[in-house]
Amino acid sequence: MRQIHGFHVGEVLRASVAVYGQNWHALVVLALVTYLPLFVLMVFHPLPDPPMTAPPENPEQMREFMAVLLPEWRVFYQSLVWYLLASSLCYCWMLGGVTYLVVRALRGNPPTLRQAMWQSLRAMPCVVVVMLLMGLATGFALLLLIVPGVIVALMLWVALPAAIVERRYSSALRRSYDLTLGHKVPILGIAILLAVAGFACTTVVSAIMADWAPRFAVLMDVVVSAATASIGVVVGAVCYHDLRVLKEGGGSSAVARVFE
Repeated sequence: MRQIHGFHVGEVLRASVAVYGQNWHALVVLALVTYLPLFVLMVFHPLPDPPMTAPPENPEQMREFMAVLLPEWRVFYQSLVWYLLASSLCYCWMLGGVTYLVVRALRGNPPTLRQAMWQSLRAMPCVVVVMLLMGLATGFALLLLIVPGVIVALMLWVALPAAIVERRYSSALRRSYDLTLGHKVPILGIAILLAVAGFACTTVVSAIMADWAPRFAVLMDVVVSAATASIGVVVGAVCYHDLRVLKEGGGSSAVARVFE
C-alpha cells in the first residue's frame, strides 16, 4: 500500500494511471458491459440530426414551415432525452463497480471481476439517489452564478465514492464537503485536466471515424464514452481514498475495514 503525504494533482494522476494499468482488463470489461444498453439504444434508435432547414422568405409560408419543423424538433428532443437517460443509467451502473475495484486495489486487495460487477448492481440505487441530489444542489447553485455552481461541484467531488464505499445516501453530500475542505484548488486542476483530455479524445476519435470508418462510428462513440467515463471514475475514487487517508489516517483498523 502506497504512502500518502499530501493531496496533489500529480500524485492523484500518477496513482490513477498506476491503478488503471494494473487492473485495465477488469476496468475495460466493466465499462463495456455496463455501457452495452447505450450501444443497443444507439444502434436501434440512433439520435437524429437536429433540423437545420432555413426558414422561408415568404411570411405566408411560415405557418406551413413551422407545422413541419416543430414535429421534427420534437422527435429530436425526445431522442436526446432517451439518450441522456440511458447514458446516465449506464454511468450509474458502472460507477459502483469501478469505485469498489479502485479503492480495494489501492488498499492492496483488488476484487475479482465478479465481485466488482456485483457491487455495480448493489450500489446502483444509492448512486442514482446521490446523483439526483448532486444535480439539484449544483443546479440550484448555477442559478445564482457560475462561480457558486463550480464551488458546489468541487465540494461534491467525492460524494459518489463516499456513497458507494460507506453506503451513504443524503449524508454523502456532507461527507464530500468535509473531505474536500481545504483541497478545492487541486480538485479544480484535476477536473479541468479531465475535461480537456476527454474533449480532445472525443474530438479526435470522432474525426478519425467520420473519415475512415463511418460504419463503426456508433460503436466507437459508445466505447469512447465508456472509456472516458471510467477514467473519470478511477480518478474520483483515488481522490476519495487519498482524502480520507489524509484526514482520518490509513493505519487504523476502522478505516481499513471500510476500504476492504
